[in-house]
Amino acid sequence: MAYLIGIEAKYFGLFNGESMNPQFYRSVYEEMNQDKEARIVRNLCRLRTKMQRHFKAICTEMNSDVKNLDSMPDLIPPDILQSLENDGIPFVRPRRRLEDYIVDVHNYLLPHVPNCQKFIPDWVKWPYIRNLFFIVKGNTVDGNKDAAKIYYEFRDLFPYQAYINWSPNEIDGNILRDDAKFLPILYERNRDKFHDTSKLTEAGDTAVEDPSEFFARAKRVLIAIDCENADPCKVIGIMKELEKQNVLSKISKVILVDDRHTSTQWRLLRRNENLPLEYYMTDRVKDDKSAVDVALTIKFYREIAQSRAEGNPIDSAVIVSSDCDFWPLIELTPEVSFMVMLEYDNCSHSYYQRLHQNDVPFMYIDEYFSAGNLEMKTENVLQEVIKEIEDGYLSKINLFSVMNRALTKLELRMNESEASSFYEKYILPMNVAFTKNGTALLQNKPALKE
Repeated sequence: MAYLIGIEAKYFGLFNGESMNPQFYRSVYEEMNQDKEARIVRNLCRLRTKMQRHFKAICTEMNSDVKNLDSMPDLIPPDILQSLENDGIPFVRPRRRLEDYIVDVHNYLLPHVPNCQKFIPDWVKWPYIRNLFFIVKGNTVDGNKDAAKIYYEFRDLFPYQAYINWSPNEIDGNILRDDAKFLPILYERNRDKFHDTSKLTEAGDTAVEDPSEFFARAKRVLIAIDCENADPCKVIGIMKELEKQNVLSKISKVILVDDRHTSTQWRLLRRNENLPLEYYMTDRVKDDKSAVDVALTIKFYREIAQSRAEGNPIDSAVIVSSDCDFWPLIELTPEVSFMVMLEYDNCSHSYYQRLHQNDVPFMYIDEYFSAGNLEMKTENVLQEVIKEIEDGYLSKINLFSVMNRALTKLELRMNESEASSFYEKYILPMNVAFTKNGTALLQNKPALKE
């Protein structure tokens, strides 16, 4: 499915032998890429995604610079159009609107998608798969516009931002993680239920779905977070999940090592009063060289040694990072049971294999992204808006200064008592409100004579 809907080749490990997702196999990509029908469907889906994602930019170049799809390589990769032409679909035509091109994709897909049914197991209901490629009224401009509105609003919730006929939901996470994730959700979207779970394959024998399994075996857990190689939204999501599972009492400490170049959103996690958190901001000796991994390793070992000296040793640890540089830390601390929390897009295939071969349990925190996402967005944006208003615009306004400027301009004077009375009677009752278009508006203004 990842191949057919046009997930980028890098996720299949086609570059430098690395796979950005250990569930996407290079061998599958290469096998399917030999099939003309699969190749056509993939490139049509890739093209549709690019056209929808860059719709405004493409329209600008088509209208202002009189360009066609084959002359904007930064927006439409030339290999897509070339491959389609080689397979008998000369897609580009003169004097064609972008809206019409998107309809063309739908119409071209109609005869070719059914020819890819051979890649889908017989025990999977084909109509559910087929529907992912065709939107309602996809043969019309209006139908594609309606679908595009959903895509623009929820693009990050589509699988790797690939454009398909889908109703995104934050709680779904990465639907292409494995069969066990994809098929039950697909069936549910079609008001059905998938029952034959014995046929499903999952992320890996040592991958754990629920961190509670690890915490149930642990006595004292040290959590080490690499702020450079972890997403704050996803980490907050997993921390909320741990809080729900009532396992925070087993956490001896959460070590958070940061760098000035990382996201400011980490401050939300730091405000969690329920976490025994130690925050450390590293300092760079060279601007292009981070010290996060070294600092985190040193702090980790100090915490382990101190717990032993106090007679209450830490027996388990969680590394929250997709960086394989922490493998030596795991390998050289055999007395501690480790679990690694990774992100799909940032985990190399070699690291995944190393963890798997050494029976180190790991989990993908992407599943818990939605738990912290909306709250984090709301709190961060609101905080920045308030800060901008208070520290920026409002800090520059002093109403006594405004009064003094008015008096000077009008060549009038008020003594201290008159000014104070004027302020309390006329100025203080006024307040600032904001209109729907974002402009400021004075309310409760005193009535003035015409």
